[in-house]
Amino acid sequence: MAAVNAAKADCLVPYLQALPKITGETVVLVVGKAASSQAVIANYCLGSVRGLCIVPQGQSANTSLKVIEATHPVPSNESRLAAQAAFELVKSLGPDDRLVCLISGGGSALMSAPLPNMPFDLKLKVHQELLASGATISELNTVRKQLSLVKGGRLAKLCAAPIENFLISDVPGDEIEFIASGPTVPAYTNQLDAMEVLSRYEIPSSEALRPWLTEAASAAPAPEDPCFERVRTTVVAAPSQSLKAAELVLISQGVDCLIMGDAVEGDSEIVARVMAQTALWQKRHGQLKRPLCLLSGGETTVRVTGDGVGGPNSHFALCLLDALGGEDGIAAIVCDTDGVDGAAEIAGAYLDSDTLRRAQNLGLDIKEAIKRQDAHSFFSALGQSVIPGPTGTNVNDFRAILIDTQS
Repeated sequence: MAAVNAAKADCLVPYLQALPKITGETVVLVVGKAASSQAVIANYCLGSVRGLCIVPQGQSANTSLKVIEATHPVPSNESRLAAQAAFELVKSLGPDDRLVCLISGGGSALMSAPLPNMPFDLKLKVHQELLASGATISELNTVRKQLSLVKGGRLAKLCAAPIENFLISDVPGDEIEFIASGPTVPAYTNQLDAMEVLSRYEIPSSEALRPWLTEAASAAPAPEDPCFERVRTTVVAAPSQSLKAAELVLISQGVDCLIMGDAVEGDSEIVARVMAQTALWQKRHGQLKRPLCLLSGGETTVRVTGDGVGGPNSHFALCLLDALGGEDGIAAIVCDTDGVDGAAEIAGAYLDSDTLRRAQNLGLDIKEAIKRQDAHSFFSALGQSVIPGPTGTNVNDFRAILIDTQS
């Protein structure tokens, strides 16, 4: 919980309270998985301001802002309407006004409308194909920025007012252009980069997108565009901060920590098996004097080929469990910090040295579960799914592998 709490909406308070007074109107745009709680903080700090709050479906916000519920991870017509509402809101501002943007992960799907003359169904189809391909979040957003009405700095281009961005990072390396596909920051990837991603993953709909990925008029604004001179950006929460918060708690409990990185990407199974071998080596040869916890963040991916129900974090936990082989003295928790792993309302899973034996006693076949990519069903049967509900923030994946010295 310390990792999640480090990225809660309260972290915005000192930044919003420090904003200088202006002669015009302050308008707020809040979008992402943290939007419902951030909107409340915005009203607390700025008063009953005008603006827009775009939240995941089923969430609400006690705010003066207009609230639109949209969908994640796959956009819907509500996502299209939300993007159009953001477009109109930003267009209404003048040079004496100010736009305050509170943006968190998930914004790419929640605020999603196509370029002019592009069918929404085509944009949606490409999004779904990329999600299933195993593309990283950065690669996915490289494409989405070039196909969007509002992303890739297009909202900044549209806005005549100065923009204050306060971002919660959910991307490896905290590259701000990939957080919600960067609606108000410069894009340093371009149309050619987007085409290369589509080609690399052999996305079936690529050819239909060619008109919008080859015409200069359809490109996102270049980084040197003067519109970005009016933009100031601050990352208020990031995976590195959450890992440090978890480390402090563990150290206070007598546990040594090794942070293996906050930007770990790659195939969930491959990364899980590498981390399992690291844990096994430490257990058998590390000569540990105290328990050791391997901490990491980032975002692993799964190329969808099976017919099971899962997500990258639960699949990681499943492959980790298999690779550890029931080794005594090793336990782990693997979760998405937003509370949703894949498309299911499950954050991830936890395991210990008894989990594999219990699974075998229940007749669960771990090899088959891996093949079918059915991690949620596997851990649900064991009662070892982590289901916190929406956490109100999103700093990507959190993985902790605990190695005890007493077994």
